Amino acid sequence: MRSLLFLLLMTNSLVHAEAITLKDAFQAARQNMEALKRSDASIEQREEQKNRARAGLLPTVNGFANYTRIDPPETAGFRAFTLKKQYSLGVRLIQPLVRGGVLGALDVARENILLAEFQKEATDINLYQLVINAYYNLKISQSDVKNLATLLSYSKERVSEIRERSRIGRSRRGELVEAEAQLYTSESQYQAGLRDLEKNIKNFEFLTNKMPGDVAPLSEVPKLDGSLEVYLSKLQTRPDILARQQEVKVAKSQIEISKGSHYPSVDLVGNYYIDRTGVLASSEWDAGIVVSVPFYQGGGVQAQVREAVATKRIAELNSHESIRTAERELEVLYQNYLQIQAQLEALKKALAKAEEAYKLNKKDYNFGLVTNLDVLQSLNVFVQTKRSYDSLYAFAHMTHKSLEASIGVLP
Repeated sequence: MRSLLFLLLMTNSLVHAEAITLKDAFQAARQNMEALKRSDASIEQREEQKNRARAGLLPTVNGFANYTRIDPPETAGFRAFTLKKQYSLGVRLIQPLVRGGVLGALDVARENILLAEFQKEATDINLYQLVINAYYNLKISQSDVKNLATLLSYSKERVSEIRERSRIGRSRRGELVEAEAQLYTSESQYQAGLRDLEKNIKNFEFLTNKMPGDVAPLSEVPKLDGSLEVYLSKLQTRPDILARQQEVKVAKSQIEISKGSHYPSVDLVGNYYIDRTGVLASSEWDAGIVVSVPFYQGGGVQAQVREAVATKRIAELNSHESIRTAERELEVLYQNYLQIQAQLEALKKALAKAEEAYKLNKKDYNFGLVTNLDVLQSLNVFVQTKRSYDSLYAFAHMTHKSLEASIGVLP
């Protein structure tokens, strides 16, 4: 595993064209993850539900046959009415004329298709958020391992230098022990960094099905594109918010479907007889209107209506909650990004001073002006500040991309 990680760390020497970008990672995740494929299947499912609802408006044609044997009555009248064997064979057409809730079911099916499309777009945004986190966490781990490798290298140099000085009597034995303790601590930190890097590589590979090389170099930290109010105004077009609002429309239409069970149904029924017995044996067809009026159904229909009303209320509450949650998360992201920018400026100055202090202490040690412990402490401060700055720099990019994704912006 170490050799693999070492190769990953050496990819900085490659041309940038081989480094993976966030857009590349997102496109790979789109092809790899099942979430979008499920969304496509859901849209297809809703399309078939619409076709099924539309079928309720179209005629049905069925073949029918019946055969009956009867016990002839004691007093027989016309022989045609006392046939002991009666049968008929034919084709029946039923054309619905009035069906309560059928048109509403078709409307709901259309609304459900739109809902599925919004949900697919929301799934796309959610997947992008996962890729953002995986991508920049990988960048943070790669940078951190490189910084820890630098600390390890400096620590080894320090041990070699103090060992040589100790051999000729210019440094105390205790200074060599201090330097060796620093080296072992650096080795431990480096191994921990490799472990975090491996974890983030696996997470990235799970999403994209790609083994990452190096993450593309980060550009300057971007500026915010407008005030908080501008960002908040764009929330209403975010797919998951639209999906919640669409759920309210679907629930509202469902109420009309439930009410439709109170209404009568009217069907046009036509029969064509291929063969039959009895006095109507010579008649080839008949047609009529069938009306069915519901009088009492045990209260089940009214219960369905009340259930649909409650479902609509739940959908409205969910929609309202989603908007409030999205607004809160956006406000937090926006304020965090402003604070990260200010923190970066301070860390950039601290990094310059920490590097300068390390170089000065290393130089002063040769003149006996500072102790070896001072040099080691300044080295640790320098590398730790560099780690913090690089991590925060990548985290700033992550926060900015998350901020864009929170208003529905994709790469």
